[in-house]
Amino acid sequence: MHLKIWWSVPALWACFIGCKPQQSPLHTDGPPPDLLASAARFYDAYARDLREGHGAALARYYAPEGALIVRGANRMHLSRSNIDSNYRSSWKGPAFFTWDSLTFDSLSPSLVLVTGSFKWQAVGSRDTTRFIYASLLEAIDSGLALRFEHETPSPKNQ
Repeated sequence: MHLKIWWSVPALWACFIGCKPQQSPLHTDGPPPDLLASAARFYDAYARDLREGHGAALARYYAPEGALIVRGANRMHLSRSNIDSNYRSSWKGPAFFTWDSLTFDSLSPSLVLVTGSFKWQAVGSRDTTRFIYASLLEAIDSGLALRFEHETPSPKNQ
């Protein structure tokens, strides 16, 4: 009887350790060597896809876990699949788009704060709207990804 009990304890412990769901790390290859230069390249590519109306490509700029997105007074925590669905269905590319005075500040070895503004002209509109912009980029396995993004139209007198 003692032999069965003695073997059952290590067997149960091995089963517990081996069968326990292991969480794979979301970020395993570290941040890019030049974080701020990588952030600038990220925004060049992001602008290119925005200008060209590549809605299907835009979700890949967001973190796999999703992102907190603030547009005006609307705050939304969206999954990556929800972001992808929005860009593929209801999103319309601009007639004109340009970043204006983006700055990149390293908050840690894997986080970049991006602030500045952009100009957007909707298709069919005669006017360009300037937006105040802020985001957080996080280093992930595939490079960088948006974890937070905030866009608010600038007051008309600015």
